[in-house]
Amino acid sequence: MASPGPAPAGPAQAGLAAVAAALVVLAATVRFGGSISEQAAPGLTQAGAFTKGALALSELAMNAAGALTAGWLLLAAVLLPAASGHLERCLRAASLSALAWTLAVLAVVAFSTGDLFGVPAGRVTGNLLATFLTDLPQGRALVAVAVAAATVAVTAPLARTPQAAGYPLLLALAGLLPPMFTGHAADASFHALAVYSLAAHVLAAAVWAGGLVALAVAVRWDGRIAAEAVARYSAVALVCFAVVAVSGAVNAWIRLGGFDLGSRYGALIAAKAAVLAALAGFGWRHRRASIPRLRSRHGTGTFLRLAAAETVVMAAAMALATGLSRTPPPELASDTLDPVQLRLGFPLPGPPSVSAYALDWWIDPLFGTLVVLGGVLYAAAVVRLRGHGGAWPPARVVAWYAGLTIVLVATSSGLARYSMVLFSAHLVQHMVVTLLAPVMLWLGAPVALALRALPEGRPRELVAAVARSRGLRLLTHPVAATALLAATLYGFYFTPLFEASLRNHAVHSLAMAVFLASGCCYLRAVTSPGRGLRAAAVLAASLPFHVAFALHLAGSDDAFAAGWFTRLGRPWGVSPLADQRSAGEIVWTLAAAVTLLFPAVLASLIRMRSGYRARRT
Repeated sequence: MASPGPAPAGPAQAGLAAVAAALVVLAATVRFGGSISEQAAPGLTQAGAFTKGALALSELAMNAAGALTAGWLLLAAVLLPAASGHLERCLRAASLSALAWTLAVLAVVAFSTGDLFGVPAGRVTGNLLATFLTDLPQGRALVAVAVAAATVAVTAPLARTPQAAGYPLLLALAGLLPPMFTGHAADASFHALAVYSLAAHVLAAAVWAGGLVALAVAVRWDGRIAAEAVARYSAVALVCFAVVAVSGAVNAWIRLGGFDLGSRYGALIAAKAAVLAALAGFGWRHRRASIPRLRSRHGTGTFLRLAAAETVVMAAAMALATGLSRTPPPELASDTLDPVQLRLGFPLPGPPSVSAYALDWWIDPLFGTLVVLGGVLYAAAVVRLRGHGGAWPPARVVAWYAGLTIVLVATSSGLARYSMVLFSAHLVQHMVVTLLAPVMLWLGAPVALALRALPEGRPRELVAAVARSRGLRLLTHPVAATALLAATLYGFYFTPLFEASLRNHAVHSLAMAVFLASGCCYLRAVTSPGRGLRAAAVLAASLPFHVAFALHLAGSDDAFAAGWFTRLGRPWGVSPLADQRSAGEIVWTLAAAVTLLFPAVLASLIRMRSGYRARRT
């Protein structure tokens, strides 16, 4: 039986207070920021104040419903104790939130179309909708969000275990991201950093706010889950707070062009920082007051009262963020970048040379962050394992850091600059990330290290669940892994994705992350024990894909993304078509060399496992 808690009217009162705070803050923000007035975008729209206000309100509803969906799924997959018995209830709530999310996205589509074409939402025609949804990046992004939300609404109730709930959770988090890739940073030189800092900001805020609301409701259902679930959420919330603070500061710095709070946009940034400081105070109070009392099986009421007040402040913060997203940042000088630099995000590099490739670095924000995290976490795991009397082979440590170094060099050295200018450099980057880096990372055995270093508890259970998950087994099946490797090659270069990645640094680095993941899946399919002849078949089947691609590059009379490379107007080097033909030779050489290397990798893995098990015995 559920433990007694506060009066049933509590959730309704907290919800009404949160909605009221959000509406008041949103109205004040859009009014102060100038997004209601037609002067906010002169000459681009004549939509009335009602359409603009309704658009802001529907965007707030979309953001709130998406965060709440993520929160319910986080509760089901991570926060709930194993024997709580509330998994099905959480998943039903997630499904309803996802349905509301879908409807809110449809409202955003209608009002965005009206705002863009200057007509009331009721007079938006099918042709206008089709134009918005198919021809404009913003419309296509909203389609992706609607599909993700609707899929979560349908599939969430089908999960039967916390591990299965992880799949709709990942889909819900992915559904929050598409709009991030359709905006424009204040400075093209930092476009990728602006996009990824904003994406991290949105994801962390959604998990933080949605998780708190879902957790508070679940504690009202059953106070017995409070101690364990709140302790787990507290660790998640601390990480989310740090990510929100750092990513928000980075994104604000980029959009303001430095420390400039004199504009309306800057004033709203300052207000948002003040709200974040207030939320930090709530977190401190939880750790000092409610969590210690929950551990002694008391203090449910204290937690719920603090959570209710924190939810109201979070609702105001979300409304402030929504209004800020519709506020134009201050304009920067338009004569500081030439057209080529505007396209590339950096000055056109000179003729390629060994020193240019080795010394002219351009740090990719996504991979720079991933490499640092991978290095720190791996080192911490090794130290913890050895501190508890365990051992970890030095060869694995060397292999892991060699893999991280390869990833960093491929994505952030001079090769990263030239990959936007030369097709051959782009192919080298692609092949290194897909076929070479995974070999060293796999030899580092990070999953095995995590399972040995982590203490008994939820983090270790989550790592084990992911390693044994049905989805990962599917992706690393020989047939699926080979198909995925081919799809990342042909599906990228023979579609508009390739040129889109050249135009958008964030899309480029995201594509490289997919290449790295596909290479890791392929390597696991080859090296998994007991596969034998199937592993040899996978090796034999992959080589023709690369050979056929190399032959196409060498014999084609049409260059990929020829318009992009031609408009750069580089005064050095061969033509785009000649460069592409050289790339064909590179693909053939690298693919053949790495494919032939895989049997040696398999043999190395077997020897390392045998030696390690012998030492443990």
